[in-house]
Amino acid sequence: MTDNSYFTLATAGHVDHGKTSLLKALTGIDPDRLKEEKERGMTTDLGFAHLKLPDGLVIGLIDVPGHGKFLKNMLAGVGGIELSLLVVAADEGPMPQTLEHVRILGLLGIKAALVAVTKIDLVDEELAQIVEQQTRELLAEEGIEIMDVVPVSSVTGAGLERLKTVLAESLRKLTARSRSGAAFLPVDRVFSKTGFGTVITGTLVRGGLQVGEQVFLEPGGISARVRRLETFGLSLEKANAGQRLACNLVVKDDAALSRGHVVLGEPLAPTNLLLVHLVRLPESFKSSEIENLSGQPVRFYHGTAECHGRIRWIEPISREQDCSLRRGAEAMAALGLFDPAVAEAQDRFVVRLSDDAIYGGTIAMRDQPRWLTRAKIKESFQLFLKGDFAAAAVAYVQASPQKMVHYGQLDKLLPTSVRSETVNRLVGAGLLVRLGDLLLPKAFHAELRQKALNEIARFVKEKETAHEKPFMPLENLKVKVMPVAERSAFQALVQELEESGAVVRQADKLTLKGKDVVASSPAQDALCNEIERILSEHLCLEIEEIAKQSRRSSKEVKAALEQMVRSSRAALVDYEFAASSQTILKAHRVIAKLWQEKKQISPSEFKEGLGTTRKYAMALLAYFDDRKITRRLAEGRALLVLPADLS
Repeated sequence: MTDNSYFTLATAGHVDHGKTSLLKALTGIDPDRLKEEKERGMTTDLGFAHLKLPDGLVIGLIDVPGHGKFLKNMLAGVGGIELSLLVVAADEGPMPQTLEHVRILGLLGIKAALVAVTKIDLVDEELAQIVEQQTRELLAEEGIEIMDVVPVSSVTGAGLERLKTVLAESLRKLTARSRSGAAFLPVDRVFSKTGFGTVITGTLVRGGLQVGEQVFLEPGGISARVRRLETFGLSLEKANAGQRLACNLVVKDDAALSRGHVVLGEPLAPTNLLLVHLVRLPESFKSSEIENLSGQPVRFYHGTAECHGRIRWIEPISREQDCSLRRGAEAMAALGLFDPAVAEAQDRFVVRLSDDAIYGGTIAMRDQPRWLTRAKIKESFQLFLKGDFAAAAVAYVQASPQKMVHYGQLDKLLPTSVRSETVNRLVGAGLLVRLGDLLLPKAFHAELRQKALNEIARFVKEKETAHEKPFMPLENLKVKVMPVAERSAFQALVQELEESGAVVRQADKLTLKGKDVVASSPAQDALCNEIERILSEHLCLEIEEIAKQSRRSSKEVKAALEQMVRSSRAALVDYEFAASSQTILKAHRVIAKLWQEKKQISPSEFKEGLGTTRKYAMALLAYFDDRKITRRLAEGRALLVLPADLS
């Protein structure tokens, strides 16, 4: 079950088969909320009701329109649910929208349905049984499990109590949704309430939400805070996946929200390009007919959103293994969307090419980097069809021109809920190596290490030949080995080399082990003492200023500072500054205090805590970042290593 007490399901079925009447009879709540719906006697938009059972189970019910004109509203109601209540009238049996709705349920991956055969007061038992059999056959064709079939009458009340019992039994059989991962809540309704402000409603598809949490809304890059959570009038402090929610949001800059927006626990940029596995194309389609769909306009449905776009390219695919959606032809395609979609890889969707052409499938990848050729896409698709998403991630990294990609780029083919776990598994298996935020194949990582050692050895040999100090500046090494990579990845490589014992680091320079012992002269020792005196009077100081105050050249001061770094008397900070070891310890303690008190280290508070200028504060923060004592976040920093006297 999704939660011990809450569940959400949606109706499905042909217009005028009694969906709204059934919900009203079950719950006592009229889900038709619009004046137009009451006047016309027909549901045109989503309606909502809920049922509280004696055992404590609360069922949220979404009433969807049955008329084909309002298909986009129906699609907005069934996205993200795991069980549908299919309503079929006993006096008519399955009708056009019944077939359409059942097909949509199958395309969206809804594996189970409970069938209510309504209006049994209008027919004899034999006809009701015929309708039941027709409905069973229809659902079986789509691979949807029938939890039960219950004949009911909203007029006489026959079968209603049994339907409630069967509902509870069916819901408790469903596998629990994972509560891990960030929240993903497609918005299906937005309104304003006096004294509260903006309220949105929707079904929490993934993750959890809690009061006070900062959330993001896309499309639009909108920030908000959860002020209040409710489910069917009951206030909550925290909500879990599967629950029907009303969320009172404090929206930054009063940005306008509407159906189709998504509430996110973590940032997820919308996309205008999706590579998809398209299914349920007509079996009669030849390859040439499938390819001719390229350029056709489409309407893409995901969550509660409808996005317009065009098929950029499409190619038929064939495979031998069995699949629940094998009915009809299959293709891989690229969908270019005019309206950005907030969707992840492995999500289900529905597309409409015309009023009658409804297909669907699964997203294989968000976006397409320029370097990812059509041939590489085809290779990845074969892995995708096998369900081997980990292998697809490795192939994606190997295909990149630099042989390495940023961890965040894997959101293109791995949903956020499994990305971290999948990457950790690949790294643990030795298939990928992580350097900072970059991922690279194991073989290429070994090449980088060896190249770095070779470059340092070459530099050392040249300097020894010229009777100069054999210390290679880190910046020189980065240009030689990882010129375009992120600094954090290069720093991780350097740290690996240090920890292996192959190299020795002195401030911002490296040398081979055994080449780092450099004798000092009495004159240099005297200069070191003078620099130590100068630094004791300043929190942090430019190397040029130290040279000025000591009346020595910058070259002499740098050489003396390198000796002081080796003996832990001083530190080189961000290449241009120097600080005493006492200053470094003091700064580290300030960082630790901020982190313990606020779990956040902002540059401004760090500056105030040290009583220095922003220039020196930022230089010191860069020093701690380089040594992996702190890590940069979207805002501020996190502490990774406590000071020695506090650990």
